[in-house]
Amino acid sequence: MRRLAIALGVILVASTAKPAVAALAKTFSMEAILSAPFVDNLTSSSDGNAIAWSADERGLRNIYFNASGSTRRISSYFSDDGQELSDLSILPDDSGVVFVRGSGPNGQGETANPASIATPPTQDVWLLDLDGGKPVHVGLGGQPAVSPHGDSIAWVSHGQMWLARIQRQGATLRVAGAAQAFTIRGSVRGLRWAPVARQVAFVNDRGDHSFVAIYDIARHSISYASPGFNSDDYPEWSPDGSSLAFVRMPGLREDYSEYFLGPEAPWSIWITRADGSAGHAVWTAKAGVGWQFYALDDNSQLFWSSDNQIAFPWEGDGWRHMYAVPAAGGLARLLTPGQFEVESVTQRGRNGAITYATNEGDIDRRNIWQVAFDGSAPLALTSGPDDQWAPAPIRTSGLAFVNAGYRYPTAVEEEEAPLGLARSLGGAAVPSEYPAADLVQPELVTFNAPDGLLIHAQLFVPNDGLAVHPAIVFDHGGSERQMLPGFHYLEFYSNLYESNQFYANHGCVVLSINYRSGIMYGHDFRMAPHVGKLGAAEYRDVLAGAKFLQSRTDVDPKRMGIYGLSYGGYLTALALARNSDIFKVGVDFAGVHNWATLTDWDDGHQVGTPEERQIAYDSSPIASVATWRSPVFLSQGDDDRNVAFSQGLDLAQRLRAQGVEVEQLVIPNETHEESLLFAHMVELYNASSAFMLAHL
Repeated sequence: MRRLAIALGVILVASTAKPAVAALAKTFSMEAILSAPFVDNLTSSSDGNAIAWSADERGLRNIYFNASGSTRRISSYFSDDGQELSDLSILPDDSGVVFVRGSGPNGQGETANPASIATPPTQDVWLLDLDGGKPVHVGLGGQPAVSPHGDSIAWVSHGQMWLARIQRQGATLRVAGAAQAFTIRGSVRGLRWAPVARQVAFVNDRGDHSFVAIYDIARHSISYASPGFNSDDYPEWSPDGSSLAFVRMPGLREDYSEYFLGPEAPWSIWITRADGSAGHAVWTAKAGVGWQFYALDDNSQLFWSSDNQIAFPWEGDGWRHMYAVPAAGGLARLLTPGQFEVESVTQRGRNGAITYATNEGDIDRRNIWQVAFDGSAPLALTSGPDDQWAPAPIRTSGLAFVNAGYRYPTAVEEEEAPLGLARSLGGAAVPSEYPAADLVQPELVTFNAPDGLLIHAQLFVPNDGLAVHPAIVFDHGGSERQMLPGFHYLEFYSNLYESNQFYANHGCVVLSINYRSGIMYGHDFRMAPHVGKLGAAEYRDVLAGAKFLQSRTDVDPKRMGIYGLSYGGYLTALALARNSDIFKVGVDFAGVHNWATLTDWDDGHQVGTPEERQIAYDSSPIASVATWRSPVFLSQGDDDRNVAFSQGLDLAQRLRAQGVEVEQLVIPNETHEESLLFAHMVELYNASSAFMLAHL
């Protein structure tokens, strides 16, 4: 029936214009557009002579390795089983790659099993021998950290730290002596080896507070880095291993809740000796903008230079920038001035310059820049209409990164000094059915919300020659995310970008809105007041986007739909509940429907005041469900680790009771994005797009 509805819809639209044959000839399937490979986890070796990355090719996830100018696949996983690859690191002598396969546990301690395998998979650390040996099982768990000498590996299993030795037996790598290193209260994460490899620093989570601790391997002892009534995080060793720096944030107050926004004590950078003694602050954020720590999209947040400066992120001027402060203390010096944000950072070698992905020069895209600690002007390393991210320094002055455009999906490229000419390093091949030539280039547009706030968006206009089209509003999740005018650095956002292209290819004008509370447009935009459970202010941006579409001569205002995932599902449901007169159909992937119940309880205590909970309820789709008339496609994986499954369960019952058309797709054992299995993703996107197009 869905196929018939879609076919009839295409015939009816096509019959109104002359170029119908050409338009129909160029339409592509959802599976074809979703077939694009996705590259992730790019990392370089400590000597800069090798890089490795993972690639998802239609659900087959494998690792690629490049050294001496040659790229090869080094793993052999050929089943669409939903087992993710992560945490890649290359041994210092480039002889092996350590990685994690499988997802972390949910709240019940269960590893994701989207393929419903009778014996559920586990999350495991593996060592892959590059000389042709088979993968060596290191142990259950994740978060591996290889020692600077490459002879040991530490990792986390069931919240505790484990250690093992890495040995070479003839031509084969092996792991020996795997054992739990110690037992500690709370849980362990963020492992950092000291440069001399005799100590491991880590974060010890204790619930409402956290410590930075140091494990001395030889003495089999644990010390704490200046413990206090705080939440300490992100430890980093000095280049010589004599000192340890970390970020200190205020601990949780008893009245902490989803509704409490501060103010609290500003965050600071602390330094201790290698044993955790003599702790002292070397820099403290000022009150006001920037008092909260706004972390980079990286595991590391602090970067030492050879002359004992520490670079760190701070949004003290309203934008997340890199600053540097002497390890002895003093004033922080801005390294990356301007109205843009630094998103992810790496360092060339242990002491070298800072290389970072940013939207400097193009607020809607990502390029890679570099800055030294000496205060010299930042240098652009990449530019152009494509996006680049995940910088990985290679050799003396080269750079590897992930590149993606609007037509061509993510791929690893490299540049050699003098920078400016990139070459592809190969790896995952783009399938022949992938319809690169039929994609449209998104237009970067802006419009004003009713309160005057400038909103950025991408507009997908069909290239079919028709005069009038139905329209779709797309809302990303997060909400602290930014959609790009092309493939994204998060896989599920690349999938949603592909979905937007599919809708444009099938005759819909699509508007992808970067609404308030998203990232990369500055502190005031990200921390906009009264958003979400505090008042749903970002819904103004959704309505402004709808008005923008209605003003276009190529849009039929009576045929407008809306869809989104997670936070985007929340905005979709809110739009259908409040404005079924505008939005005639919606697709809600794993959306939040009642803020008051989602955040109502914490450790057995009711969260927020009655007034705050009422605002949360009023900001939710459930509060306006009585005026919901438009049909909706609801979907969610029942191993969702982000949004309680009960949110979809409750809404479906309420809508059915008042006669709203509800089509559902529940995928047992899938997680929040419902795309760990390629087969599941194709099923989900096929069914939801058929529902959307049939109603438009």
